[in-house]
Amino acid sequence: MELPVNSHAVIKQTIMEQFKIRKDGFKEIRKALIVRGLSVVIVAVFGAVAMSYFDNNYRDQDVNVLPFVIPLLLVAVWFALNKAIKKQKEIFESYILTINDNSIVREAYNTPTITIANGEVREITRDSKGNYIIKGNSSLSPIAIPSQIENSEKFEALLSEIKPMSIKTREPFFQKFRILFLILTFGLMAGVYVPENKIIVGVSGIILLALMGYSSFTIQKNKNIDYTTKRKMWWVLIVVFSIIGMMYMKLTA
Repeated sequence: MELPVNSHAVIKQTIMEQFKIRKDGFKEIRKALIVRGLSVVIVAVFGAVAMSYFDNNYRDQDVNVLPFVIPLLLVAVWFALNKAIKKQKEIFESYILTINDNSIVREAYNTPTITIANGEVREITRDSKGNYIIKGNSSLSPIAIPSQIENSEKFEALLSEIKPMSIKTREPFFQKFRILFLILTFGLMAGVYVPENKIIVGVSGIILLALMGYSSFTIQKNKNIDYTTKRKMWWVLIVVFSIIGMMYMKLTA
């Protein structure tokens, strides 16, 4: 049945577009993941060696176990790094971004689905590497979109209809200085385990526990992090109890 020309009835066509990652797109970020992982390992090894060197109790031992421990540690880390990269590849290649009239939805394997209503989009940015960030009302769960997204011209055109896109040439502070924060973390751990000065131990321990608590909270709340990583965060409790125990022994000695 045809509608009259003067009818006020309006039929709205629902628009829905889906975007996936380009084929072989993971190869472009695999090298960066390896470099990032190895940098963490190098800092961790140097941190362990430095803590052992400055620890008087360790230097008094007759046997130096570092030549045996470090190679085993590197082998274990290498296997863990390969496993982590395979997991990231699975998540990366299952990535689907859906844009419709009402919302933007990001889905990925083993990761919470993120939905941001079009009216709640506060900011859309693209960095110098071509990665996109869509921010809604939740600061902990923006939609991160890799530069390897397919059909990027059409994708940007759809986004521009929702919110004008801005270009950010500066890398976020925490990402730019992630290695320095890692070094700071090991420095604070050294401040707890190595010295006997109660002020240094107390201040280092409090700051370290605060940083670990904040990091654990943000990881659990961030929907861009997969469920497996969140479940494995239990090991943080072991480190926390170790730090608290060391602080107790040194502060009450």
